[in-house]
Amino acid sequence: MSVSVSLSHGLQEWAVACRALEAGQITLLVRKGGIHERGGGLFELSHQQFALMPTYLHQQAERLHPSFSGAYFSEVATDPQPASIVIRTWASAVHIWQVSNLQRVQSLGTELLWSADELATRFTYRDQPWLYVVALRVYRLSSPHIIADHPSYAGCRSWIPLQSPITTAQSQPVIDNETHAARLAAIGKQLH
Repeated sequence: MSVSVSLSHGLQEWAVACRALEAGQITLLVRKGGIHERGGGLFELSHQQFALMPTYLHQQAERLHPSFSGAYFSEVATDPQPASIVIRTWASAVHIWQVSNLQRVQSLGTELLWSADELATRFTYRDQPWLYVVALRVYRLSSPHIIADHPSYAGCRSWIPLQSPITTAQSQPVIDNETHAARLAAIGKQLH
């Protein structure tokens, strides 16, 4: 099933996460906030549909679940095109949970990219014990969209207004509907 929308914003995420989302290995991201987030530094789900913008800033293998470190990480550890951003996927946020039980978040295992220690660090960020867990429906663009890097894209923040919209004509989901629904149902049970 091909999906077509026009995307005006990107969600900045580690390149290793974008790779795992594109491969259908993960369907979840966690968020609390970034240094430069609006609204006092806390994350808001400001856009339901967005480009997944890989960033290489702050990526560290030791912060990842072992399944995503090592050779998997080394393939996306450094930016191959520093003056451009290669966008291969986009996503629709299909569910968001605010989870105040760290063990429930950590029990998601390889549905999340991060190590248990990294999840604990993010969980206690700003002395507020919770995380947003965001379930995504990820789509692969028909061909990679290469955009020039721009000073307005810099910084530790989630949402990036794109200089030019990206059209998603002929995009395809990275995992089939049945598999996605089953994974989402299992995730929902673990988080409630």
